[in-house]
Amino acid sequence: MAPGGRPHLHEGHESAIFIQAGQVEVWHGQDLAEHMVLRAGDYIHIPADTPHMPVNTSAEDMVCLVARTDPDEQEGVRILNLPAWPDTRVGPLPGGR
Repeated sequence: MAPGGRPHLHEGHESAIFIQAGQVEVWHGQDLAEHMVLRAGDYIHIPADTPHMPVNTSAEDMVCLVARTDPDEQEGVRILNLPAWPDTRVGPLPGGR
């Protein structure tokens, strides 16, 4: 995962993500109000239809293993409008608006 990030959700299916290398910040939930920082060895479960925005805030790529419950998961990805607050917390995101 290159630096940057976009808010989205996966309609009707869940995701399990294991961080193999690097670091990623994840905002999730209603209005992306919840936040966590994940590093190599960490795991996150994202329930179906949960808004989330993984953001690689470092200059290095983050490597992860992702498993989803739908083999056609890219068809269920819905890009969401970016709330106003990320610009003040993480700066402008490449491709974020």
